[in-house]
Order: sequence, then structure tokens, then C-alpha cells
Amino acid sequence: MDRKELVESSSSQNVNLSIASFQKRGAGEETVTVSLSDGSSFFMPLPLRDSWVPGKFLDEDDMEYLYTEDSYIRGREWAASRLALREDSSGRMMQKLQQRGYSSGVSRRILDDMKTLGFLDDHRFTELWLRERLRTHPEGRNALVAGLQKRGISGEIARSQVFTLVSAEDELQALDQCLKKFRRQKLNDEKLLQRLMRRGFPYSSIIRKLDRDNYGST
Repeated sequence: MDRKELVESSSSQNVNLSIASFQKRGAGEETVTVSLSDGSSFFMPLPLRDSWVPGKFLDEDDMEYLYTEDSYIRGREWAASRLALREDSSGRMMQKLQQRGYSSGVSRRILDDMKTLGFLDDHRFTELWLRERLRTHPEGRNALVAGLQKRGISGEIARSQVFTLVSAEDELQALDQCLKKFRRQKLNDEKLLQRLMRRGFPYSSIIRKLDRDNYGST
């Protein structure tokens, strides 16, 4: 039984649940553990509602509020610990939170907090990803935009960042790197064209490069 089912079961079976005690959590004391008369406990943010004192009886709305705030705090702590280890995009974090069972509303609250705290920044993630991608897997700007979108970056941010941070000269340099790599595989021009187009390079740039190389080799 998950925490929401526990809340629903508790509220339907026992309308006399009450707050047993509070215990502050962590050095910052920004959250508390609320223990109930049935032995269950939930995390809650500070400050608490004025009426929330030991002995208060809880109705169904109170129980739903407990569940939502508990879910928010647990999700926020999970997201912060994950983002402390590695950068991620807001789109992918939203997906991961929802896969873990957090509602859309709670997930959006968590993402807003992560952005405010500086743990989540799509522009920073995009810049770091582009730098590493071009180093390890050079490709054209259209492919880079598509790659960012697959990683949870909006199309608007992906296109803006790629065409700001990756110049036409950078793209031609990446094309040169790919062409040298594929030529070592003894591919003919038709196969080279197919490979390079799959890497997201513009058709016109590939043709000009192939023509120039072929002319220079004669």
C-alpha cells in the first residue's frame, strides 16, 4: 500500500485520527515530522497552519493536505540529491518525478524550487551537453537540436541555444571531423552523403565539401 492509499484508508476507517506530536527535521529546521495517533507519520513544511497543534483531529481534507505536503517534501529532497550528482533538464526531471508517482502539481512545485535554488537550469544543461556532444560525437546543428529535445529541453530553448553557441564554422569543423572518420572506412560518396545527413549536416554543405575534396584530389 503506497502513502496515498494509506491516507485514504486511514481517513475512511478512522475519522478520529489526531496529531500526536511534531519533531523538527534537520539543522535548518525547515520541515517537521508530524506523527498521528495511529502511528503513521508525515513530513510537513514550516510554518505550520495555526490550528495544527497536538491533539487536533483531522478530517479528509486535512489528510489530503498531509499527503500532498509529505509528497512534495520527499520529492524535493529526492530531486535535490539527484541534481547534486549530475545536471539534468527540467523536462526530464518532470518525467522522472511523475514516473516515481508524484502528481503534476507537486512535480511543478518541486521544479520551481530547484530552479529558484539554482539546481536546475536548462540553459546551463544545454551548454554543458553541447560542449561534450561536439567533443565526443560531432554532428550538425539540426541533429543537436533534436538531441536536446530528446533530453527534455523545449524546442525553443534547444534551437536558440544551438544556433547561439554553435556557429556555422563550428558545424563545418564538425563536418570535417566526421568526413575524415568516415573516409577511413573506405565509403563511397553516396554512403558518405547518407552517413553525414544522418548526423544532421545540411545537404548543401556536404555536397560542397565532397566536391571540394574530390576536386582537390584530382
